[in-house]
Amino acid sequence: MNNPTPLPGGVLGDIKVVELCHLIAGPYCGMLLADEGADVIKVEPPQGELTRSREPIRTTEQGAMSGYFASLNRRKRSITLDLKNESGSELLHRLLSDADVFITNMRGAALGRLGIHPAELQQRYPKLIIVSMSGFGLFDAGVDANRAGLAMVAEALSGTTGLTRDREGRPTWCGFALGDIVTGMTAHSSVLLGLRERERTGRGRLLDLSLTESTLPLATVALARVQSSDANLSKVAGANDFHGVPYGTFAASDGYYNIGVNRDDFWVRLCRAMGRPDLVDDPRYATYVERASRQREVEELLEAWSTQLTRQQVVDALTEVDVPVAPVLTMAEVLDNEHFAARGTFVEVDDAIGGTLLQPGDPTGFAVRTPARVPRLGEHRDSILAEIGMTDSQIEALADGGAFGPTRHVSATA
Repeated sequence: MNNPTPLPGGVLGDIKVVELCHLIAGPYCGMLLADEGADVIKVEPPQGELTRSREPIRTTEQGAMSGYFASLNRRKRSITLDLKNESGSELLHRLLSDADVFITNMRGAALGRLGIHPAELQQRYPKLIIVSMSGFGLFDAGVDANRAGLAMVAEALSGTTGLTRDREGRPTWCGFALGDIVTGMTAHSSVLLGLRERERTGRGRLLDLSLTESTLPLATVALARVQSSDANLSKVAGANDFHGVPYGTFAASDGYYNIGVNRDDFWVRLCRAMGRPDLVDDPRYATYVERASRQREVEELLEAWSTQLTRQQVVDALTEVDVPVAPVLTMAEVLDNEHFAARGTFVEVDDAIGGTLLQPGDPTGFAVRTPARVPRLGEHRDSILAEIGMTDSQIEALADGGAFGPTRHVSATA
């Protein structure tokens, strides 16, 4: 595939982003923007963003780095500011004064106490694109406005946890921060749309995103089903919500695989792969409606066959007859997967302490091709402040006054 020559510095090479974020949703949005060329200045508290202290932490002679933090913060520049200190707060405003975008996933009440509530910033910086990510939203959220919000909370409220069920039909959490990543992706889109709108109007915008509403579209089809599904199907209990039968995760002799028989012709192909052509015209299984009424029975037929084979043998047999299937891989297997290697899916990232990490790249296809690196805490302080006209002596005076926190960080410009 011939792609055009990428723009020097990336498609967002002229965009300045100030990120005041922690954990997953906000940092993921900021990382995508940095991958696409934006200058993302990560403002951290003096002790560092929360995930800098989260395990797993790798330590070398050059320092320590959390894999959690590294996975969400490549290509950013780091500065520490004590926002409870008057000088530290003023520096944040200096950064915002010529920024294009401000992203945060701190709670509105906390931002208000710091004097940087998004609504206040919108009045002060009318051209700024402000993206707020919170559990339930800043406005029109009633008593929920300042509730603690996590991805799993949003997944429960949006109904998506109820769509992930075990064989007995009991809701099961998906096991990872799905709602956070979806919210980060939504925020990324919001930034791009906000920038496009500003090109046309000259005005910025305050975008009030919630984990709950960002997660809810994952249930779009399920919401339609509950409003229009056949009464007979609505009585079916089990692990899937009318996607197909069999549909989900099943066992092989040495692992698990996912299969999706969401069409009757796939059922015909599956029967042939299993060596059970007698099931093709069996009226108990010939149509989805009949299979759905006998879901457990169909699943037992499938596993009676697949548990006699290895995972790879199952995948090969079903791929041969063009039934949607994939092995359920461990994270270690994902890193070694030939498909991802051929696609160039992973980017090698310098962890800033002498090692590298393989991370999923920006899936948009607009990532810059420059080396990716994780910032050390506060390492870009001097270069960032020099860009807004501050001298070394002024920076030292600010440090003495506690603008960067009680501990003076030695800055290495990069």
